Amino acid sequence: MRIYLDSRDLILLVEKLSLVETANFEERLRRENSKLIYSLNNITECCAPLINGGVNSCVMKTLNRLEQMPHLFIADARIEALELQEAASAFLEHREYTPIVQPFVPRFDYVLSAFYEPPTKNFIGYGLAHMVFELWNTNRSLLIGYPNHAKQLRAILEADRRKLDFKQHESNFPNTIARNLRLYNIPFPIEQVGELAKWIYGTPSRCPALRLGYEVFHKILRNLTDSGEDSDIPDFAHISCVPYVDSITLDNRMRGYVAQVDQSIGSNFSQKVYRNVEAIQELF
Repeated sequence: MRIYLDSRDLILLVEKLSLVETANFEERLRRENSKLIYSLNNITECCAPLINGGVNSCVMKTLNRLEQMPHLFIADARIEALELQEAASAFLEHREYTPIVQPFVPRFDYVLSAFYEPPTKNFIGYGLAHMVFELWNTNRSLLIGYPNHAKQLRAILEADRRKLDFKQHESNFPNTIARNLRLYNIPFPIEQVGELAKWIYGTPSRCPALRLGYEVFHKILRNLTDSGEDSDIPDFAHISCVPYVDSITLDNRMRGYVAQVDQSIGSNFSQKVYRNVEAIQELF
């Protein structure tokens, strides 16, 4: 079983539960051949003490304990690109979409270098804590960027809500596909983009992370009381991992949006979504 815990639950697991409780959870993982899934987002959120001027040893201890757990890394930044590349190929080859398997990578430096092999690939014994602190000393923007990104999200929400057609998200889907094809440099006949978008949109299992993210964003967009908080970027960023894990913890707000998406498009993403680590433990 692949288990994705958001940062709140990762911190609870290794910092706030007793040593015995944490050891029992780890033993259950090993017994069931299950692994925790670490992404750029849930790992960097665990580094908040660095951002807030806290004690480095606290972060070091947390990261070292997480690395001891059975785990896999997911390069979440590459997921939508891989999905769209597969969809474009399948569409042009007149075959069904094949689920991607490549988002999982061996180490955190491969997560950071999502689209190419990291320059540190030949480093032996390059631990998670070492990588994070080296990143903090060389390019800490990856660890502290969410408040600024949240401002950008709020600006996007405000701009989109001013558009007369902002509720017509299905008809706007081809624009997203066209933009992402350009973003990821995926060659595709421009005159067939609309047909590709319609084909992807017809089945939730085609480009599931891209589709889920698109639908959740538009649920947020329609909820005029949701203005976008600073925490929204990391919470929203976890969404792309939902199709590639067996269970995931999300906050109340995101769980609600995922459930709404299931009701709208007939998917079953919410069956993987849990409230907290205690609910996850009941699966064992």
